[in-house]
Amino acid sequence: MSLDTTNWAKFPVSVDGVDFVSVIDPNGSFYPQIITMPNEVLVNFHEQMIHDVIGCPSSMTRDELQAELDAVNLGATQAILALA
Repeated sequence: MSLDTTNWAKFPVSVDGVDFVSVIDPNGSFYPQIITMPNEVLVNFHEQMIHDVIGCPSSMTRDELQAELDAVNLGATQAILALA
């Protein structure tokens, strides 16, 4: 079963020249915290998370990045990270 993210909020971020989008369920528990964060804090959070979980995205192919994101998003219910 895949998530229907059609109506989810999208927060774009570029890390090391690679464009990502964080997709958040507006009915989820994370959403109220995220929309109140200053943009700089949200961007820094995503940059750190991507470096911690994936490594340096600019050194990876698109297929390698997608494989990493598939693993990261496995079992997700309220938020996913995707390539933009």
